[in-house]
Amino acid sequence: MTNYDNSSKAADDLRQKAEALVMEQASRPPEDSAALSPEEMRQTLHELRVHQIELELQNEELRTAQEEIEESRARYFDLYDLAPVGYCTLSEKGLIQEANLTATTLLGVNRAALVKQPISRFILKEDQDNYYLHHKKLFETGEPQECELRLLKPDGRFFWGHLTGTAAQAKDGAPVCRVVLIDITERKQMETEKAAIEVQNRQLQKAESLGRMAGAIAHHFNNQLQAVMGNIEIVMDDLPRDTGMIEILAEAMDASRKASEVSSLMLTYLGQTTGSHAPVDLSEACRKSLTLLQAGAPKGMFVKAEIPSSGLGPVILSNDSHIQQILTNLITNAWEAGIEQKEAVTLTVKTVSGKDISSKNRFPIDWQPHRSSYGCLEVTDEGQGIAEQDIEKVFDPFFTKKFTGRGLGLSVVMGIVKAHGGGVTVRSEPGRGSTFCIFLPVSAEVISSPPTRSEAPKTVKAEKVPGRIAGGTVLVVEDDEQVRKLAKRILEFMGYVILEAKDGLEAIEIFKQHQHEICCVLSDLTMPNMDGWETLAALRSLSPDIPVILSSEYDEAQVMAEEHTERPDGFIGKPYRRKDLGNVIEHVLREKPGKVTK
Repeated sequence: MTNYDNSSKAADDLRQKAEALVMEQASRPPEDSAALSPEEMRQTLHELRVHQIELELQNEELRTAQEEIEESRARYFDLYDLAPVGYCTLSEKGLIQEANLTATTLLGVNRAALVKQPISRFILKEDQDNYYLHHKKLFETGEPQECELRLLKPDGRFFWGHLTGTAAQAKDGAPVCRVVLIDITERKQMETEKAAIEVQNRQLQKAESLGRMAGAIAHHFNNQLQAVMGNIEIVMDDLPRDTGMIEILAEAMDASRKASEVSSLMLTYLGQTTGSHAPVDLSEACRKSLTLLQAGAPKGMFVKAEIPSSGLGPVILSNDSHIQQILTNLITNAWEAGIEQKEAVTLTVKTVSGKDISSKNRFPIDWQPHRSSYGCLEVTDEGQGIAEQDIEKVFDPFFTKKFTGRGLGLSVVMGIVKAHGGGVTVRSEPGRGSTFCIFLPVSAEVISSPPTRSEAPKTVKAEKVPGRIAGGTVLVVEDDEQVRKLAKRILEFMGYVILEAKDGLEAIEIFKQHQHEICCVLSDLTMPNMDGWETLAALRSLSPDIPVILSSEYDEAQVMAEEHTERPDGFIGKPYRRKDLGNVIEHVLREKPGKVTK
């Protein structure tokens, strides 16, 4: 800039000198013009040419400076207007004074329409208090402020923005706020997805934990109940019928059976249901169950049914017992939800597409509706509703908001649904009731016609074997000492000789020593070291014809569904009664009488 200033000063001096010379020449008479010497004229001409060159050089410098200014403006456009983040300046009142192109693009408004508008116009109503709080704090303290807001576009859509504001001054000294705006919608979506995955993982871990707990409770609880019920039964059989103790023991036995039913419900929660599945008309199954439910409904309560006619409803693979359990628990839960007597529980049966099943509040948490069609059983009440934070807990065993000791009903529903490969969704809001939707896969199988009267199957009753063969040896394999002693006591009472083993390894050693004496093996399924299936396979490798009975607290259908090379000759569920144990052993021995020692 110094060279430019010096050149400019020299040019001014030369210009002044030339102007003075011209004026001097102009003031002279014409006859005096010839007074200039040729040397003076050459000098003046030389100076004018030098001045011309200097002017041309100055013009070149001016063009270069202009280009630099244009280049600087282009860089400013790139760095400011086309920056990857939005920039804007706000007045103390929140009016937009200027904004770059990125900010106008994010907000979906051109620059002319954006300037002088309050920025609050572009902030979602629910987030405006957050903006005002930070805006006020920035101008009061001068400290930079950050916040995350939802910003609206003219078409009604919104995006998540991260705003960073810093205090500054305008040219006139007025306080302003420089704002950096970043679109964080993608990050927010990732955070939401991450939170959903964390919830899903938490639910899966909880389900796994509850499953282990339920299985362990069922296993150990049933073993203890087996000992209680078996010993009570033995005492009752030995007591005279006219004693008052019989009635007391009968009440104890009844309580034990009810406790056994609770244990069975825990297994149902795990998806281990009893009974076979066949094509069932969901509408007809619900209609049958409703007749029984309505008869036992609380006074003033009723069920409003919207069920298709028989033959028009969805066909599923299930049985009437399971459908009745689902309906009973759902409707009872609705009746206990605090509905008024004038309000009805609504039951709807329909067919829905798998893709139309909502993912919100859908259980089990890892269930996906892969089938094209599902039979839907929907139960709606107008009761107190469920808080959002409690919805994910309603299917947990014993969770209840009613009173302590209840809460297995919905757990049973979940277990049955899992066993059918289905799912459940819950819609609820405090004070506005709840809707439970059960989705069961639609089956393409045809419902078989019921047998005619002449073709009705006969019920086969277990026959007592006349003249039970005494002296046969039974090997009892059971890790629970109380259950093992009880089985020994029962079988000895029936006339058998008993050998005991606390696990499969010990059972194999005993069997090798007494192979020719043992006529039957009663083995528990769940044992340490070697389970029932491994024990069965090892025994059959020693004696292919040895009759083996498996015993378990789990459902027979599920146990037998497992794929194993060797199959047992009989099965008995825990807790079992003395008569049932005797019948299954007698049945097995009748099928393989060659092993009985006479």
